Amino acid sequence: MNMYLGYFAIEKNMPDDNPSIEIILSKNKDELLIKYATYGMDSNLFVSKYELYLPNRKELERLVDNILKEKI
Repeated sequence: MNMYLGYFAIEKNMPDDNPSIEIILSKNKDELLIKYATYGMDSNLFVSKYELYLPNRKELERLVDNILKEKI
């Protein structure tokens, strides 16, 4: 995944594009999987739980707000 992010950052992104993000989907929050999948990545990384279905917009906004408050 890092290879693709690097490729797009160098070859495809325009100067005013925001940095790319990567999303790792996993049914279980496996600490070892996360450790290996995120090795050497910057510390601006958030790990949360996987949901089978996205909540509606208001629930999603509330969830994101709560996660961001926890990080402060």
